[in-house]
Amino acid sequence: MRKIAFTAVLFALLAAAANIHLVGADTGHAATPKTKTTHSSHPKTAKATKPAVAKPAAVAVAVAPQPVVVTVQSGDNLSSIAASHGTTAARLFDANGFLDDPDSLHVGQQLRIPTADEQLTHRVVAQPAVVAAPKVVLASRHAVAPRTARPASYPSLAGNDAKSFIYSRESGNNPNATNGSGCYGLGQDCGGHVRATCGADYACQDAYFTAYANSRYGGWGGALAFWQSHHWW
Repeated sequence: MRKIAFTAVLFALLAAAANIHLVGADTGHAATPKTKTTHSSHPKTAKATKPAVAKPAAVAVAVAPQPVVVTVQSGDNLSSIAASHGTTAARLFDANGFLDDPDSLHVGQQLRIPTADEQLTHRVVAQPAVVAAPKVVLASRHAVAPRTARPASYPSLAGNDAKSFIYSRESGNNPNATNGSGCYGLGQDCGGHVRATCGADYACQDAYFTAYANSRYGGWGGALAFWQSHHWW
């Protein structure tokens, strides 16, 4: 019995000693911790930062305003169109160089309305050409044989009344009248000068025949007196 008890105590001591050795081995392992390697002694090189590229600023493009154009309608004139668009007839005429006469517009024409601050060159309205009185060629007015005189009784007239009498008898006061012999115009010129110089222009013909009457007969009264005697002049 004593032998069994002694064996148990010895076994307990051996077990205790083995446990102490294991604890010491664990404690020693903990006492020598591993040194953790750091990379603080080898710093990484910082990457170079690319500079920011500035974007170009937007460029404003100026857009020219579209011109205002109107189409001429029936009954329109420069004054009415100008008043409708806040301008004047003179500026409207200056802005449209194709217009020759400010008083003559045609339906369908297109007119540009000038802006208020537009600088325009003043245009002068072209004046009609003045036709000078033609040179009278007395020797050739009667290129054909004169008509046979017929006796008649006529009133005594002078000036414009005498002229009107001759014109009415010669041509019916028609500047384009032509008789069977080819004589032409208000006073029936038979030499072709009135037709070539004046055509059917009344004022030009009147100047021609007045100059002829003054030069040959001393005026329309003398021309009428001759016409009443000879029925031609």
